[in-house]
Amino acid sequence: TKVVGLIKESGVTLIARIAGLLLAAISVEMIVQSIKGFFEL
Repeated sequence: TKVVGLIKESGVTLIARIAGLLLAAISVEMIVQSIKGFFEL
């Protein structure tokens, strides 16, 4: 049905956004750690 397709699509979008946010958070954490290591703070 159309409803099932819509839920699947929005679910995939939601998962993709969550994965993207998680990846961004990990990237920021790594950058912060690198800067701290570089300046030896």
